[in-house]
Amino acid sequence: MESPQLHCILNSNNVACSFAVGASFLAFLSCLAFLVLDTQETHIADTRFKTAFQLLDLILAVLWAVVWFMGFSFLANQWQHSPPKEFLLGSSSAQAAIAFTFFSILVWASPQPSPSPDLPSPSQPSRRFLPTDTPGLPGIPGPPK
Repeated sequence: MESPQLHCILNSNNVACSFAVGASFLAFLSCLAFLVLDTQETHIADTRFKTAFQLLDLILAVLWAVVWFMGFSFLANQWQHSPPKEFLLGSSSAQAAIAFTFFSILVWASPQPSPSPDLPSPSQPSRRFLPTDTPGLPGIPGPPK
């Protein structure tokens, strides 16, 4: 606490701190890029491009899950080898970074939900919901058969 120089709390290993910041920044940028591409996906008519886009999305999700698993293992190892009383400030930040990497594994490795077949696709007009569309409501007849 007396030194004005900054030290990495994870076993004084600057690579550990740089990894956490760098991986988080690159994951954020890749998420932004795919968010922009997702918004433009309905305007793309080429099915080969859509297939390539979905395959790239899957590959990057697997890659990020592996990166976060390696990062979690590395950060937890460095935290385990850190002297317990050397740094009084920043220990909660290190624990939060380790927890973030663990939960990032779960998020990136979880299967993405597929669109419900009941929902209209963006290329098809949606039909209006009328109370008579739901059979079995008391007092309201169902659709004609």
